[in-house]
Amino acid sequence: MLPKEQKPDASPPRWPDKLLERFCAPHLLEEVMGDLHERFYLRAGKVGVGKARRQYVREVLSYLRPYVFKKEKLLYQKNLTIDMLQNYLKIAWRNILLHRLYSILNVTGLAVGLACGILILLWISLEFSFDKFHKNLPDTFVMMKNQDLSGTIYTGETTPAPLSSKLRDDFPEIKYVACTGGFGQHLINRETESSYENGMYAEGDLFNILTFPALMGDPVKALNDPSSLVITESTAKKWFGDQNPMGKTVRLNNTDELQVGAVIQDVPNNSTFKFDMVLPFRLLEQKEKLKWDNNSFINFVALQPETDLSLFNKKIKFLLTENLENEKVELFAYPLAKLHLYSKFRNGEPVGGNIEMIQILGCLGIFILLIACINFMNLATARSERRAREVGIRKVMGAYRRLIVGQFLSEALLMTFLGLALSICLVNLLIPFFNQLIVKKLDFNFTNWQIWSSLLVIGLITGIVAGSYPAFYLSGFQPIRVLKGVVIQGRWAARLRKGLVTFQFIISIFLLITTIVIFKQLDYVQKRPLGYEQENLIEIPANGDLSKQFAVVKNDLLHIPGVTSVSASTDNLLQLGGGFTDFSWPGKNPEEDFKITVTWVQYDWVKTAGLHLLEGRDFSPDYGSDQSACLLNKTAVQRMGLKEPIGTIVGENNQVIGVVDDFVFNNPTSDPEPMIIFLRTNGLGHFFVRFQNDAEWKQRIAQMETVIKKHSPTYPFDFHFTKEEYQMQFDEIRGIGNLTTTFSGLAIFIACLGLVGLSAYIAEQRRKEIGIRKVLGASVSQISFSLSHDFLKPVVWSFIVAAPLAGWTMQQLLQKMDYHISLAWWMFVLAGVIAAIIALLTVGFQSIRAALANPVDSLRNE
Repeated sequence: MLPKEQKPDASPPRWPDKLLERFCAPHLLEEVMGDLHERFYLRAGKVGVGKARRQYVREVLSYLRPYVFKKEKLLYQKNLTIDMLQNYLKIAWRNILLHRLYSILNVTGLAVGLACGILILLWISLEFSFDKFHKNLPDTFVMMKNQDLSGTIYTGETTPAPLSSKLRDDFPEIKYVACTGGFGQHLINRETESSYENGMYAEGDLFNILTFPALMGDPVKALNDPSSLVITESTAKKWFGDQNPMGKTVRLNNTDELQVGAVIQDVPNNSTFKFDMVLPFRLLEQKEKLKWDNNSFINFVALQPETDLSLFNKKIKFLLTENLENEKVELFAYPLAKLHLYSKFRNGEPVGGNIEMIQILGCLGIFILLIACINFMNLATARSERRAREVGIRKVMGAYRRLIVGQFLSEALLMTFLGLALSICLVNLLIPFFNQLIVKKLDFNFTNWQIWSSLLVIGLITGIVAGSYPAFYLSGFQPIRVLKGVVIQGRWAARLRKGLVTFQFIISIFLLITTIVIFKQLDYVQKRPLGYEQENLIEIPANGDLSKQFAVVKNDLLHIPGVTSVSASTDNLLQLGGGFTDFSWPGKNPEEDFKITVTWVQYDWVKTAGLHLLEGRDFSPDYGSDQSACLLNKTAVQRMGLKEPIGTIVGENNQVIGVVDDFVFNNPTSDPEPMIIFLRTNGLGHFFVRFQNDAEWKQRIAQMETVIKKHSPTYPFDFHFTKEEYQMQFDEIRGIGNLTTTFSGLAIFIACLGLVGLSAYIAEQRRKEIGIRKVLGASVSQISFSLSHDFLKPVVWSFIVAAPLAGWTMQQLLQKMDYHISLAWWMFVLAGVIAAIIALLTVGFQSIRAALANPVDSLRNE
């Protein structure tokens, strides 16, 4: 029995114990340390803790005697055997079955954490595998350019088509070069069927540079023939079924007859460039005059082995300048191996890209696994009093501490691998949902030894991390004390447990705040003023010769009841890719330049799109001079500094007749770019139709289809609602938001299991205190409030740490967007309140259960 006057937190100093463990032989350590501790507690009650500790140090030093020292080899030291390991596993399994609720909480927490880790691991593995299937990847490069505009360097991967022949003829460092272009959908007719297929034009050496294995024919020879094409295996199956596709004829865009010259394997999911068919580049050259100022192509090169990339880039640096007479454009070769992960450039230097998301999700996966490990620690220490007598008895029976550590680690590893097995089942169930969130195609391949080895390593590390603290903590109990029913734990251990739970909620609250901010930003951008009216506006691609018949088609469409306006443009309203530099205007500084977006439109474009005209007028057939006139948007007027833009001559003698308000295009989170609009009455690829929104809108769409099929019978009718296409641009942001929400919910769920462990531990430690309070008249509500109050402290501290950290992170993210929200106090308060409510609901049951316990059970001695 401990003296009554002894304080519960009185304990001998730790460093003498550690010194004793270092030099004392294991078979003497338990007895010596037990005697020393017993004398310390007796002395502390008589002379005080300070004097007892000083005397304790002197007694430990007095044991520095030869017979006490450890020996190199002693008979009592035994290695672990198979039988011992089997015994560990048997006892661990019995403990799991004996304490089912505790085991379920542990296994569930570990399973959820490991499932998150596996999903993130699969995603990261997919990202790092991009383009790795190319055999000559280290020597494969994409030609890119840096363009200096008013001190800002813009980097792009599109270059001119004539560049390929120039590189092929003048640079011996190049082994192969291939120009590609015309990316997108192409109409394919085969007998009575037709469909749009994703394809591109390419030179034959593309298949010498990139590895897309051929199943039939030679793709290099096929692309060198302007009358043949290359298709993938699935495309061949789609077009011709089980028939041999070689030599089969198809019609391209209703103009060219092509034969299947080769069939290649399907393009892998981890390819940066995807296609269903490849068309001969010579066919494109026959139709268009490809010039040096047309930057619409991607040039691939394969360098000779041992080529010095830096020296090669110096040689080609001014190749575009020589042919464009533009000193601000520099050419360089960029490794294809880096293109997927490091595609973001700032001032001509790679600054990131997909690698940033990989780093974020990687850290998130590690943190979620840590939360699961912390749960295991807290739940193990919450049962410390129940396991203390077991440890004491085993030590008295001769078990050494290292063997007890092995026992507890065995339990941790067994639970971890049970959780790992459950997590694998969860991953198989969650992969379809996860693929929808990230818009990827993850595959859990059971035959991949790398995945299985990674899972085993993750399980082993997780088990050791989760079980290390409980193992060393529980195995450190002194048998002389625990067998007397005294399990006094130091302040450091209590602070560590609370610190671990605090760490869990730091991550959870951080994720809560980021989720709130991301969804608020998404809602803010989706509802931003667009500058034009999206409702009741559709876009019809002008396939084939439809664009040449615009006047007739427009007239027929306007005869449909409910159709109010029809126009056309070279671009979709959402994506305007064309542009140029070196544009002139009155008062321009010779050093001043910027990229201006350009588009060509038909009459009534402003009216049909629903744009707002700030000054001047729209194009009109009443003015023959409009063929050389132009419209500017508000941003272009401001960048040019035009105080009275109407009537101003800009560019190549183009008179400004109107100024339209800015509208959102390309990136919905950025500010509108400068734009100039010209009139063109033919060759426009996008028709726009505005109609009334009433119950008969479906009939109007059907009537439009009749009109379009009348003038273009060989092409399928295709149309797009502008509003729906605009919302699709947010799929990536929405996916990130859903991903963050999912992981936030899982992190909070696991953290709540940690609170269960902490609440169980505190309730067990304060069992006698609660009994005394009930005897003295405390009500259930008072006791419950007292316990819940302690549980809220980790949440409060977590909020204090997580709020500024999340605020800084979100501010950095939002600053990368031109159009973004401002952080508000309510976002942080809402996250804190949600975390507090979840914490209270989690510990409420445990608090009430402890408060309702019979005090007789907690106060009796036996």
